[in-house]
Amino acid sequence: MKKLILQSLTIAAFNVVVGGLVTGAFFLLIMWNKPAIAVVCAVLALPGILLQPWFVIFIFMRCDLIIAPVLTTVVSIPVYAVLDQMGKLDRAKHFLSRLNKRKAVAVITGIVLCLLVFAYTRYIDLPALSRGVPRTLELALKDTDLEPGRGRYYCLPGFIDSHYLWQVKVSQHDLNLLSDKLQMHAISKNQVGEAFRDMPPYWWRPDISPQIRVMATTNFPMAARGPDGWHFLATWNPEDDVLHMWIKDNF
Repeated sequence: MKKLILQSLTIAAFNVVVGGLVTGAFFLLIMWNKPAIAVVCAVLALPGILLQPWFVIFIFMRCDLIIAPVLTTVVSIPVYAVLDQMGKLDRAKHFLSRLNKRKAVAVITGIVLCLLVFAYTRYIDLPALSRGVPRTLELALKDTDLEPGRGRYYCLPGFIDSHYLWQVKVSQHDLNLLSDKLQMHAISKNQVGEAFRDMPPYWWRPDISPQIRVMATTNFPMAARGPDGWHFLATWNPEDDVLHMWIKDNF
């Protein structure tokens, strides 16, 4: 009985992890526009789904992160017990008995580590794949003659809203045109919080030194979503003409 309880708790814990990975993949793909990391979560969750396809039913029933794994475990235990009695698991058990467990663990661990490293590199945008101007900013500048250079941008997680980080080189003349068009005005460097400096991309390292110009739209929501509409916060370094801009396009 104790063995059965321990096995049930182990399977339930495994299913909670699988449920978390599936939920994470959904949010990363649909809401946060992070397909590469979503694929990693989906691949890691795939074995649990293939071995327990009824998991999908509970997910589509919109069970929460705890209920779906528990229900899946409740179904899995009797199903696999019946399959075992029918001899349907004999081949799988024979294969597992002949498997070199150390090598298998090493291979699986290596694959998981590679996937996690890949997910981390995409999280920090290494290498930076999104080049040019964010779609949101293109819409804001569509009635102007401004043609910013090919910078790089990063999509931040957001539900429905579009949030971006954009880094590009612009001349002082184009910077003035840009700030006028976006209705940005100079603000104190003290108003720039850590949220602006501490962003995921490896290339996002805005300098807040004395010569830096800091601009923002009125009441830029630094630590909150803010009202609907466009919100911009930017720093510009006159030494290298590099602009760092945080864009919030709230739906």
